[in-house]
Amino acid sequence: MRFSDTTLGAIFLLAGISLAWYSFNLPAIPGQNYGAATFPLLIAMGLIGCSARLLYTGISQGNQPLMSLSDEVRNPRRLAGVVATLLLVLFYILFVQILGFIPTAIIITLSMFLILKVRPAKAVILAILAAFACDFIFRTMLLVPLPFGIVPRLPW
Repeated sequence: MRFSDTTLGAIFLLAGISLAWYSFNLPAIPGQNYGAATFPLLIAMGLIGCSARLLYTGISQGNQPLMSLSDEVRNPRRLAGVVATLLLVLFYILFVQILGFIPTAIIITLSMFLILKVRPAKAVILAILAAFACDFIFRTMLLVPLPFGIVPRLPW
């Protein structure tokens, strides 16, 4: 599926304006010259600027359809890959608290590797390594509280 520059520009312009409007409601940080709204406002300004450029490009290109289906979407295998990705995200949302991050990440990564036709033995090894590496990085370096689920507490 392909969207025209006009469509994407309009969507990102609305997102930028919404983010800027919302960021004005964020509280100020006492004793600071800048508040919690500073970074969201910078992102909103970037979104608004880039979307204005997209809108200009889309309008100057002339009369193009706002959305069109590309040949890739008509391919059943690729469409199944998109559907599988969405279902795996839904699977993560529903089961990460029950199973924990590591088993859920292994299942999702292994599924995606198999969909992408990676050899099964290689897919299993990479899925396990990736899940443990992500757990280590997010839990220790980024201090993200990932759910343990059925996995006992790891040494890190």
